[in-house]
Formats: sequence, structure tokens, C-alpha cells
Amino acid sequence: MPSSTYLIPHRGLGAVQALPIYGAQTKENREFTVTLSPRPDGGLEVRADSVLGHITSADRAEYPELDLLFRAGLTPAATAAPQPDDSLALLLPRPGLCLPANNPPAGPWTMLGYAPPIDITDLPADLDIPAQARMHLLVTLSPSTTGSGADAYLGPRWVGRLEGVDVAKQGTTLAHAYHAPRSTGRVLSIYAGEPLPDSEEASLADATPTSPSSTETFETTSFRAVSNDAPAPPGRWAPALIALLVIAALIAVLIFLL
Repeated sequence: MPSSTYLIPHRGLGAVQALPIYGAQTKENREFTVTLSPRPDGGLEVRADSVLGHITSADRAEYPELDLLFRAGLTPAATAAPQPDDSLALLLPRPGLCLPANNPPAGPWTMLGYAPPIDITDLPADLDIPAQARMHLLVTLSPSTTGSGADAYLGPRWVGRLEGVDVAKQGTTLAHAYHAPRSTGRVLSIYAGEPLPDSEEASLADATPTSPSSTETFETTSFRAVSNDAPAPPGRWAPALIALLVIAALIAVLIFLL
């Protein structure tokens, strides 16, 4: 894969979506990595050693975060998998989870790869994430101040301790995490694998502007998996308008009688 490739994981972030790769023909019988590029018709071209097929424009529209990668000069890479009917599918997480919802901090840092998750269930009650939100996040790890293992932080906020995880005492260590609701509350699954030789998170962050306040809180205003700003349901203004019209009619009648 080219050095500017950004690998999108499909495991570890909840349910896996399988997008049909139209026109694909392959002799592979197991999962393999492909790259994506824009097509003139609004879809995505899927390539391995050569062009395999394409993703429709409708399916691409479900994943606007892919355009952030293109604008950052990065090539999205993902996993393709043969299907029982001999077709080929592109495996992605739910829309909104392909990229972390927060940018990494400034300065040099080490990114850890994926590994079996370490689940934190006793999250702080005042954590600034909606309890029902599904979010792909970056957390900061530092040596524990109270013993072995590592402390995990979301920005300046301590979220839990990871036993059996060793991180460098110098510099900043980052790990991917997945926040999701559970029947008994919520969980933050942290993936603290081996350090990656390189990461394109910095290139993505450079192409994604943030406000000063979002930088301080380690959150971004540019690509957020969950938004709290839900639009008002259509038609909410109708009862108020009717009431105003009724009041205006009554006033007109009173003026006429007087």
C-alpha cells in the first residue's frame, strides 16, 4: 500500500457493514486489503493490484468521512471479503465510525495498533459523551501514577486504568477506543496493541481545522461521530402559528364590537 494510505478498521467498532462491490471478480477465498478512490459518477473505485469493481454513489454518500481522507491527500484502505454467493463486499464500520471523532494532540506521539479490547465500564458519570453514543475515539495513555499499568485519558479527563499495559515514560502514546451503550450502562473499549511504525492521524488532523476550545478539550468540531444538535422535528411551529391566528381573530372581533 502507498505510504499515504489510511487503513479503516472494520472490527472493534460495533456492527460491520458489508457494501457490495459491483463488477468485482476475484479468486481470493479470504479477506484482503483494497484501496478506494473517487469515481466521476460519485461512487468509489475499488482496487487491489488492479481495479476490482466499484461502490455506488448512494453507498458512498453514507460515508462522508471518506471525503475528509481524500481532502487530506490520503488514500482510504479497507477490507474486502468474498461472500457466500461468490460476490465481493467492502467491510466498514457503521457510518460515522471510520475516523476518530477527535483529533490527536499537537506534538510527536506514538500510535498503538489494534489488539484485543480492554473494556472500561466504570466511566466517570460526567464524561462529556452522551451515554447512548457510539463513537470512535483517540485516548491518551500514560504510565499509571498509582502502580503498574497505564492511565487512560480523553483529553484532560481521566477515564480509567489499563492493567498489563506498558507505555513509554517519555512522549505521548495514543490508542484507538470505541464508546458504546450497553444494557447495564456503557463501555469504552480501548485497543492498546503494539506501536505502529507510522500513522496518518497527523495528516488527517492537519487537514481538519479545529477551534481553540476544541483543541483544549481534545475534541474536534470538524468530524464528530455523534452530534447533540438534533434538528427540531418538522411542523413543530404549526400549533404556535394556529394559536397566534386565533388570538388575532379574537382581537379583530373585539375591536369590531367596540
